[in-house]
Amino acid sequence: MDVVRQFTNRCACGWEFRGSADEVVDATIDHGKRIHNMEATREQVLEAIGAEPGDATGAREAAGEAEAAAG
Repeated sequence: MDVVRQFTNRCACGWEFRGSADEVVDATIDHGKRIHNMEATREQVLEAIGAEPGDATGAREAAGEAEAAAG
């Protein structure tokens, strides 16, 4: 059985969410849009929660896009 690494993100307003990297990223982006009228990218949220590139599906895709853009 695979163990999924859990992450927690907290907002200054008191909102908190815990789950897999993908779940936390999605919830954080949604919270920012709905409550604070703020936009964040997957990469920004992953960096904020300290996720490693292999912790989220979108992180692997983003890493490849970043390398392609830099190359």
